[in-house]
Amino acid sequence: MLALRLWMTAFMAQRASSFAPHPSARVRNAAPAFKLPPLSLFGKKNDDPVVEFVEDPPPTEVYASRMSAADGADLSSSGVVDTDLTTEPSPSPSRPSFAEETDYDVIVVGGGCAGLGTALMLTKTFGLDDSRVLVVERGEKVGTSFRAWPEEMRFISPSFNQQGWTQSFDLNSICWGTSPASLLRAEHPSGEEYALYLEAIAEQSGLQVRAGTEVTDIEDAGEKKEGDRPPGPFRVNLKETSGSQAEATVSSRYIVWAAGEFQFPKDKRTMTYVYKEGEENTGKPKVRFNDMFPGAELCLHNSHVRSWAKLPGDDFLLIGGYESGVDAAYNLAKAGKTCRMVASTPTWCLQTGDPSSELAPYTAARLREVLAPDFSPRPKLFAPLEVVAVVEAKEGGYDVAARWKGAEPEFNDRGLGFKIEEAGNADSLVTLRTPEPPILCTGFEGSVVAQAADLFHFPTPDQEKKSCVGNGPLLTRDDESTRVPGVFLVGPSVTHGELSFCFVYKFRQRFAVVADAICQGLGMDTRAAVEECRRQDMYLDNFATCEDGCGDMC
Repeated sequence: MLALRLWMTAFMAQRASSFAPHPSARVRNAAPAFKLPPLSLFGKKNDDPVVEFVEDPPPTEVYASRMSAADGADLSSSGVVDTDLTTEPSPSPSRPSFAEETDYDVIVVGGGCAGLGTALMLTKTFGLDDSRVLVVERGEKVGTSFRAWPEEMRFISPSFNQQGWTQSFDLNSICWGTSPASLLRAEHPSGEEYALYLEAIAEQSGLQVRAGTEVTDIEDAGEKKEGDRPPGPFRVNLKETSGSQAEATVSSRYIVWAAGEFQFPKDKRTMTYVYKEGEENTGKPKVRFNDMFPGAELCLHNSHVRSWAKLPGDDFLLIGGYESGVDAAYNLAKAGKTCRMVASTPTWCLQTGDPSSELAPYTAARLREVLAPDFSPRPKLFAPLEVVAVVEAKEGGYDVAARWKGAEPEFNDRGLGFKIEEAGNADSLVTLRTPEPPILCTGFEGSVVAQAADLFHFPTPDQEKKSCVGNGPLLTRDDESTRVPGVFLVGPSVTHGELSFCFVYKFRQRFAVVADAICQGLGMDTRAAVEECRRQDMYLDNFATCEDGCGDMC
């Protein structure tokens, strides 16, 4: 770990003067073994992917949401764990040969924190050969989504390098032995800073990253036969995003989907469930995408803002009151701009015990700062108020029509000073005018629904499987697709029952579970690697620990 820290310190020193563009993570062009005719994106050529919904398979096929204590036994020791990133992995038997050999064992789609973290887990901890794992990143360098954050946006989970003093480590680290806080000297890194952390790790670890390349098609090309068979192989069509836009086709035994969420905002459409006549009770509806509300196309999503201080205008209306909405309100107020925040639920007053569903302490503290009596201009909060339409006003600007929902029972700001401006009678309408396009702080549709819907099954509308980006797909206990064996999901879209894995410190604990399943499928002995990950609190397979205190345990 010392060598890694010294290298990363030197890496940051080279970039201390600015965040100017610099060479991307190591890129090695893959030489495809075969070439296929172009295929449509996941078998489709339209903007409305059909999402298939199914009932939950039996627990023997899908994750057990409450496993026995023995299944999730804590194997960590009380001593200090060796944190050397270059620790030799456990010996493993020779990789078996398959009837259909592939260019790679694993293709990871996405070079963000989830994709790089899983690739590191596969190669550095479980011992899969670096040449057999390919990370495909659509951007010109790893961490592209983080570089697209507004300049003022910060991580809400704090970074602190407590490794060596406790059995835990930096909440925003993607692998044991590294710390964004130690590298960046920042408790709440910006997106640009965190991207530098990811880039440093990718370069130092020697991961095989193909940047500036997007995945356009994934096809399960394996021989279809009854009974168990090895997954795949998958044929993956790649296309360069700039320059010659050259295309190539490569093959892989497994796929890990880690394409991220930030570049897929929920800004134009919502999902509705459609049943054929007579099939209302089958639990297998189709999904159709409709406008979010009339006039949504007139709004600006917060993910398209490069800087709140530099945003033209001085008076704004925000639609949505969770983390994104409060972040926008805070940064607009700090820039001397007035704003009103309209939310269907007063999220700033919720207390659930899980940071995935209530405001983070960092967010709540910043909101209190700009709502203090001596602060000006103070944001104004409106809730519970649901926006139903946005239209352009004849006199200029925009009219936002909203409907008051029923009063929240026993509304209580818990002494935090979050005052709601006004409240109307249930179902009554109010019109708010704003001179600038309203800003949508409505979250993200996510890459799974936007790009990979054909690779996963989704829960029926009455099932509680909400992830932090909407309906999370159905997964096995190893986070494998229940629709296409051999396809795994990592990152904030992962959900198990009522548990969501929105933050890095949550979803990183599933990297090893995925790596374990893949490497076992490749015939490798994973026992020592699994034990090492358990010691590092990087192997979460016992969800019972999350039952009563997910905010503290997951």
